[in-house]
Amino acid sequence: MGALRAEQWHYDEQLPPAVSESADEEAVRIWIDNGVAELLARRDYLFPLKGKQVGVTFDRLALAVDEHAMCELSGSGSNTVLGRLLLDTTIGTQGDAKISAIEILSVRDPAKLFEQLARDLLEPFAKEGVLAQAEEAQ
Repeated sequence: MGALRAEQWHYDEQLPPAVSESADEEAVRIWIDNGVAELLARRDYLFPLKGKQVGVTFDRLALAVDEHAMCELSGSGSNTVLGRLLLDTTIGTQGDAKISAIEILSVRDPAKLFEQLARDLLEPFAKEGVLAQAEEAQ
């Protein structure tokens, strides 16, 4: 069942064909792309807004990954995959741990999942982030 849900997720997340972007849309896309890179490098992506730092922290991305994994675990038929992951990371090999993690996440390419989760988290902040970035550049 996990493989079917993973394939459905890939299908649902496909982007429509590219169209020409306005300058504002391009700025938002670049801001999000930069944010994804920062988050995947284990760094927070924050900007000042009304005297506060807002945006997405690495811990928030980790929580989104955790929520996805827990959802997949609850629907999987395997009662041992989490235990195997813990054993693999502590007394096994990195390759074994990666295989167990991929099994938990139920996706072929976890990096793409992590990128998409980061994009989803950054999207609500993008317009304000671009404005803050432009103000900072002045």
